[in-house]
Amino acid sequence: MNYITIGEIVRGDREVFPPYLYEAYQSTRRRAPALALIDVPLTLSELTGPGPAISAITPEDADLTRNAGTGGEAIGQRIIVTGRVLDEHGNPVPDTLLEIWQANAAGRYLHKWDQWLGPLDPHFLGMGRCLTNVEGVYRFLTIRPGAYPWKNHPNAWRPAHIHFSVFGPSILSRLVTQMYFP
Repeated sequence: MNYITIGEIVRGDREVFPPYLYEAYQSTRRRAPALALIDVPLTLSELTGPGPAISAITPEDADLTRNAGTGGEAIGQRIIVTGRVLDEHGNPVPDTLLEIWQANAAGRYLHKWDQWLGPLDPHFLGMGRCLTNVEGVYRFLTIRPGAYPWKNHPNAWRPAHIHFSVFGPSILSRLVTQMYFP
């Protein structure tokens, strides 16, 4: 099997991914890197601890439809989010901590700063975590998140998405990314 590394994804396939600076999309003008990307080798402190605390993780933490502890179930379309964590050589990375957080089905986060008028779901925390298995596989049961307005321009909406944190062997090796829905 032929695997793609993160470096190859970041650099991108020009036939699939747009350039970092795309003049027609105003937001890239301020966010595009000015210099070419470079690979930086990991140091000893990035490859060793202290790492994330994984001892308190339970299978219930990966079920966002029930992990609020209310006895009820979250409102919304159930989805399974699954994937694999692989190293730069395409090998599975077991016991990797993944955390996700997301808005509820109405596009509202359970956070004091989220003042969007969408309703809160008392049975949905909007966050979960799990460890990868020996094959590097992770699995979450959650609900499809809703889109929500944001202040980029008068009619701007963030598409439905889920945030991911992938923790490496030390606190210094963490990837934060997002998965979007059409």
